[in-house]
Amino acid sequence: MSVIEKARPGGAARPPRRGGRGRRTALALVLLALAAAGATLWWSRACESVLEPAPAPVTQPPPEPPPLGATEPPPLEPEAAPVVEPPPAPAEPRVTLAESDALARELAGAVSRSPLLAPALRGSGLVERFVAIVDQLAEGNAPRRELAALRPQGAFLVLGREPELRIDPGSYHRYDALAQAIAGIDARAAVAAYRRLAALCEESYRELGYPEGGFEQRLRTALALLGSTPQIDPSPALVAQVKRYEFADPDLESLSDAQKQLLRMGPKNAALVATKVRELEAALGPVAR
Repeated sequence: MSVIEKARPGGAARPPRRGGRGRRTALALVLLALAAAGATLWWSRACESVLEPAPAPVTQPPPEPPPLGATEPPPLEPEAAPVVEPPPAPAEPRVTLAESDALARELAGAVSRSPLLAPALRGSGLVERFVAIVDQLAEGNAPRRELAALRPQGAFLVLGREPELRIDPGSYHRYDALAQAIAGIDARAAVAAYRRLAALCEESYRELGYPEGGFEQRLRTALALLGSTPQIDPSPALVAQVKRYEFADPDLESLSDAQKQLLRMGPKNAALVATKVRELEAALGPVAR
């Protein structure tokens, strides 16, 4: 049923008034629509956060195989440890010529063990005596005074009568022990001992009035002289002189006194000494240039 209101003078007509129940229904519908829209929005976001898939793991592609015929690079070698140099050995204390006897005896112990040579190591001035012996031998002289401790026992023997005098081979046996002692010398140890004492030998050599730097050459000269001694007949002919005998062969008599003394030791003993002399020359090595 419609209701028509009368128009008031001077005013517009009012629309018909709706009831309060209609307004409440419309408002409820609006609120319900808003709630539904909010719930839908919340639900969609919640589902997205729950159902969102986890990211796939990132995998590295396998290494490509080397081309055919290619060789694999060699494995890296570990870095070598640094080489640590040992500290230098402390220098030996300088031994003076006047203090050298103890050192000379110590070194001589490694050169020969023969008790026969012990008397030659007695007393003082061993380096000076060694230098004097070498100097005498290089000059061709027999160092009888310096080697008096090694003088053999017994007398020099001869056979026959003039003009048929000859050396008695029995005389050679006086030198057998000395020749064996010389043959037993360790040539390398002897040269090593000399090298230890070389500076003192040079000092003693200068004290004899020689220029500096010449003792080793003097030593080589002495060894070469003894090594060049010829071999002789076991019983060579002799000529009697005042208080001595000489070789009847002029070639033998023209040899140096040192070489003739070596011949008086006999062929066998002289050969032992000559062999040792050659060993000493070899141990000394070539002359330094």
